[in-house]
Amino acid sequence: MNLRTLGEPLMWAKALWERRTTIRLSREQLEAQQLRKFRRFVAYVQKRSPYYQKIIQERGIDPATCVPTDFPVLTKRDVMANFDDIVTDRRITRERVLDFLAKSKDPGELFEDEYHVLHTSGTSGTMGVYVYSREGWIKGASNITRVAPPRLRRRSAFVAATRGHFAGVSLMVTGNRGTNRLFYNVRTYDVGRPMPEIIADLNKFQPHALSGYAAVLKVLGEAQERGELKIKPELVGNGGEPLMPEVKTLLQRAFKAPVSNAYATSELLYMGLTLPDSGPDGSMHLMEDNLIFELHDDHTCVTNLFNEVMPLIRYRLDDVLVPDTESENNLPFTKIRGIVGRAEDALVFTNSQGKEDFIHPIVIVELVIPGLNAWQVVLESKTSFRFRARFEPGQSEAEQQATKERIMQTVGALLAEKDMGNVKFTIEPVEEMEIDKHSGKFRLVVRDPALKPPVRA
Repeated sequence: MNLRTLGEPLMWAKALWERRTTIRLSREQLEAQQLRKFRRFVAYVQKRSPYYQKIIQERGIDPATCVPTDFPVLTKRDVMANFDDIVTDRRITRERVLDFLAKSKDPGELFEDEYHVLHTSGTSGTMGVYVYSREGWIKGASNITRVAPPRLRRRSAFVAATRGHFAGVSLMVTGNRGTNRLFYNVRTYDVGRPMPEIIADLNKFQPHALSGYAAVLKVLGEAQERGELKIKPELVGNGGEPLMPEVKTLLQRAFKAPVSNAYATSELLYMGLTLPDSGPDGSMHLMEDNLIFELHDDHTCVTNLFNEVMPLIRYRLDDVLVPDTESENNLPFTKIRGIVGRAEDALVFTNSQGKEDFIHPIVIVELVIPGLNAWQVVLESKTSFRFRARFEPGQSEAEQQATKERIMQTVGALLAEKDMGNVKFTIEPVEEMEIDKHSGKFRLVVRDPALKPPVRA
């Protein structure tokens, strides 16, 4: 433990105390507390963020009396275009962070040995990167203790995309940092590995808690019912994609354990959780300790009050959160029935053994390839696809060729690890990504019209 980590136990104690006290507030008290925090936050970023300093000056915003709607909506494109001016530490630049992400695949590694870094493309096809201080990270990550309270050496298994700075795995391995290791023993299993290997490892580990993407949990639940997987988790947690009622029923039947939902993003960490008081219907409560939500019919805006290093005020998400105003709510937090997002087609292929297996879309979503600005997968058959690539602006022909080679190497390695060396793909350079004609939105995974749609379980 170095000098920088010595203060982390105190940060955790402070954050856990806040989690405990905030949940006891009334709704009115919570909203008053949010407003006080927001005004202190604005006063802080006014002095340290050139981007917000300009907005505050141009709009005549008074930090002492302001409200979130005094500020403009912030999109991912805005963040990436103004990254260096948004952050409050001048050592942090977009170029340096992207260079770090291109080299580092360990979710526990910190930028400058000080900052947590996450990246995402979401389903927009454009990469976003987000930076957190140690204290900010702890404030955001500590929400999970409302579902999985600390206890001596709780064995937790996470099956998802684990080889990179993704939100899910980065939050999970926080349990292995410093004194947290007294309470948690977290092991991660990359979804890119063959499923029989993952099942064998889980049987050895015997986790108290099992979490991952719904599609992966469904496969594990089916393996449990066939007797291949033999574990007895006390809690099953879904994150990263919607949990369909039939999948939840399968998981409850297979594991004989409660099934909870976690809603988290790279931009805001834990946003919603199924709490003990959320009810049996799968509803979630929004984590409004340090997040201010604006729910709209076609999008959501969120202000992050705990990330002073990279302030995001009224950050726009395309997810639509559906409030639950009918069932009883004994907490100060907003209760939601569900999240309406854009479900992507699974990448189901026939592997070298002639068996069907899948690559989870999140593996494609979270690619980090230098020179690649945006991307889209076009499914052509059970053994082929096209990889549409938009290169970073200003690349020469030689630089574009080098980017193509990196794409071939990276995607080829993903296929090889899944025993899908037989699956072929081509790279299709494009200037712009196609938009779904029906929804008017971008989809990361699309199907060639000649390919029959999948049969959904």
